[in-house]
Amino acid sequence: MIVAKRKPFEELKTRLKDYKTVLNVGCGTCVAVCLAGGEKEVDVLNAELDMARKLDDNPIELGAKTVERQCDMEYLEALDDIVGDYDAILS
Repeated sequence: MIVAKRKPFEELKTRLKDYKTVLNVGCGTCVAVCLAGGEKEVDVLNAELDMARKLDDNPIELGAKTVERQCDMEYLEALDDIVGDYDAILS
């Protein structure tokens, strides 16, 4: 059985504070089932980060992408054309 949970929001916010463009990549299998990192969770986290950064007067541009499985290299090819547009990738 796989169990996952999201890092605390304040930790994520602190780690990303110096980046202006961030791609948040979710996974469509295990962590989606755990409600810790699927497509819905990526969208929720992006909304939280966007709001927090606006309140801190430090706006951020966030992208969102969910791949079938991040643990399998063949599914990561879907990111090849977009990763260069971002300062950081959050998985």
